[in-house]
Amino acid sequence: MVIGALILILGGGHLFSSSNGFKSSIYISENYQPEPRPSLGGDESAAEQVAWIEDWMSDGKKVYNNCIACHQASGLGIPGQFPPLVGSEWVDQGTSRLGAIMLHGINGPFKVAGQTYNQLMPAWNNLSDEKIAQVVTYIRREFGSLQEGDDGVVTTEMIKAAREQFGSHSGPYTEAELLAIPADEDLPGSRVDLETGEPLSEG
Repeated sequence: MVIGALILILGGGHLFSSSNGFKSSIYISENYQPEPRPSLGGDESAAEQVAWIEDWMSDGKKVYNNCIACHQASGLGIPGQFPPLVGSEWVDQGTSRLGAIMLHGINGPFKVAGQTYNQLMPAWNNLSDEKIAQVVTYIRREFGSLQEGDDGVVTTEMIKAAREQFGSHSGPYTEAELLAIPADEDLPGSRVDLETGEPLSEG
């Protein structure tokens, strides 16, 4: 019995000392580096790069929130009070007139889709060139009837050119002043790849 007790005591002591108190660290060496977890095919591996135009339009829609009170989320405006963007010749035609309106505003009376409005649209030149370009792109692509070959995109470069072109004008435009700008005139600037936003090479 005495010998059996000694064996149990000595054996138990040896087991406890070599087991690190039964902690899990016994299985981990000092310089252990765990292997990365295997991919299960979730969002990270399946995610696709979003096209530049989608981000540009999304940001433009956010800026357009400033316009909703008058032009409405639908772009149809409020009949007799605020003009529509849908079916508007100011939206559908060249970008120069629209750039001038965004930078300096327009004071009525003026016609949109055959109906006369006698409102004042304020200037939005306090916005950055980028934000103006984004919202004009959103308006043209979302509400406009674009000509064949026109992707509706207005770039920061184009709005910068608009500031230089119309910078000497003071106060809001009248309809007559805007009509003096050719209807099909576009703001200067390179077209861009809708996937990357990079300028397209000419020719």
